[in-house]
Amino acid sequence: MRHPLSLSAAELKYLAALCMLLDHMGVVFPQLFSGLGLPAALDLLPRCAGRLAFPIFAYFVAEGCRRTRFFHRYLLRLGVFALVSQVPYTLATGIWGGNVILTFFLAAAAVYGFERLVKAEYSLAVAALPLLGSCVLALLLNTDYGFPAVLLVFGLYLCGEDRRRLLLCLGAGLAVIYLVCGPLMGFLALPVLLPQLVGAYLAAAIPSALACCLCAELSLLPLACYRGQLGLQSKWFFYGFYPAHLLGLWALGLAVN
Repeated sequence: MRHPLSLSAAELKYLAALCMLLDHMGVVFPQLFSGLGLPAALDLLPRCAGRLAFPIFAYFVAEGCRRTRFFHRYLLRLGVFALVSQVPYTLATGIWGGNVILTFFLAAAAVYGFERLVKAEYSLAVAALPLLGSCVLALLLNTDYGFPAVLLVFGLYLCGEDRRRLLLCLGAGLAVIYLVCGPLMGFLALPVLLPQLVGAYLAAAIPSALACCLCAELSLLPLACYRGQLGLQSKWFFYGFYPAHLLGLWALGLAVN
C-alpha cells in the first residue's frame, strides 16, 4: 500500500515542469504582476518558484544514469533534445549560452565515460578525465548552471541509492552553487575592483543569493517523499516540454508586445 505522503517520480517531474514554466514566465514577462496593477514584489514569485525545478531534474538525471539499461540511448536523447532546445532557449531568455539539457547531457556524458573507464580498470585519476572535460565544456559553452551543476549531478550519481546521502549531497551542492559559485562569478565579472563597486555588488548579491538558495533547498521536501515509484509518465513529454514551453512563451511575448 502506498504511503499517503509519498510522491512518485512522475509527480515530482510534473511539479518541476510546472515550476520551470513559472520561472520562464518570469523571464519572458518580468513585470507580470505589476503590469496587472498588483504589487511589484509579486514579480519575484515566478523566479522563486523556478528554483525548485533544477534540483528535482538534477536528482532524476543522476538516477537515470544509475538505472538506465541502455546508457547510450539515454545519452543520445539528452544530446538531441539539447540541440533542439537551444534556439527556443535563446529566443525566450535572450541568453547566449547552453540550455540546461545541455548541462545535463555533459553531466551524463561524464558519468558514461567514468563508468566505461572504471570497467576497463583504469585508475580513478584517468576515469575522472571525462568529468574534467565536461566541466571545461560547460564553462566554455556557458551552459545553464554551468560546471557546478555537472559536478552536482556527478556527485548525486556517486551517492548510489542511499536517499539520505542523496539529499545531503543535493542540499550541500545547492548551497555551493548559490552561495559560493554564483556570487564569485559575479564578483569576477566586475569591470574594476573599486571598494564602493564591490560593496554595492555584495549588498545586492548576498540577499539575492540567500533567497535563491532557500527556495532551491525547499525542493528537498518533496524529494524526501520520493520512495522509488515511477508513476504514470511519458519520458518524451518531459523532453518535449522544455523546448515547447520556451517556444510558446517566446511567441506569446511577441504577440503581447
